[in-house]
Amino acid sequence: MSARDRHLALLDDVPADAGGPWLDLVHGRPGSRGRIQDAWESTSGASGYDGLLAVGDRLEAYVPGLVGGGNLRAFYRVDDRLGLVGGETVLDLACGPGTLTRRLARAVGRRGLVLGADLSESMLARAARSTAFVQVDFARVDAMALPYRDAAVDAVSCSLCLHLVPDLPTALGEITRVLRPAGAAAFAVPAHAPGLLRPFSEVFARVGQARLFGPGELSGALRDLGWSDVAERSLGGIRIVDASAPV
Repeated sequence: MSARDRHLALLDDVPADAGGPWLDLVHGRPGSRGRIQDAWESTSGASGYDGLLAVGDRLEAYVPGLVGGGNLRAFYRVDDRLGLVGGETVLDLACGPGTLTRRLARAVGRRGLVLGADLSESMLARAARSTAFVQVDFARVDAMALPYRDAAVDAVSCSLCLHLVPDLPTALGEITRVLRPAGAAAFAVPAHAPGLLRPFSEVFARVGQARLFGPGELSGALRDLGWSDVAERSLGGIRIVDASAPV
C-alpha cells in the first residue's frame, strides 16, 4: 500500500481529488494568521525559511555544547526526542520545507509513515520536491481543525507552529485528539530572546503578529490538558518542550 493510500485511510473525510504532490485538506480559505504566516505563504518566504533551516541542519553536529550545541541538536533531532524505533506513523505539523520530515522518514523506515502537514502551499511545494521517501506523504492542513481521525498517529513533531495559531487551546486540543494515548510529541515555539536581544524579539513578534512563549507557558498548557512527562528547555529564543499525551 502506498503512503498516499495509508494517508487517506487516516482521514475523517476523503477529498474528491486525491492526486497531486499533496492533499489539500483545508476547507475554504482561512483568514490571515499574521504577517509571518503571510510571508511563509509566498515563494520567496518559503525559500528564505528553507535556506535558514538548511544552515542549522548542516551545522548542528559541529556546534559545541558550551555555546548551545546540545539544544540546537535537540531542535533538529526530533526523531531522537520522539524515541522512534521504526514503523511508527508520525505527523510533522508545520513541516515547512521538509527539513525535519526527512529526518523523521529515515527514523521510521519504509514500514512507517510520515505525514508532512503545513498551511502554506509554497512550503509544501518545496517539501514535496526535496523529500523522495516512499514512506512520506504531504497535506495542506489547518492546525486549528486537523482532518485526521482520533488517535490516528503514534507521534507528533510540531516545530515553530503554535506561535501563529489564533487559539492555543484549540490547536493543542486537536493535537491531543489525533495522537494516540501516551504518544510522544516534540514541540518548539518562539520565546523572548535573552538579555539585550529581548526588545528586538518583542518588536519582531509585534510586527510579525506572532506569539512569544514565556517560561513554562506551553508546558503549563499541556499539563492542563492532562499531558505527562512534560520537559522544557531553552534554546536562546526558542523553547523546546517534549511531552506524552494523556492516557
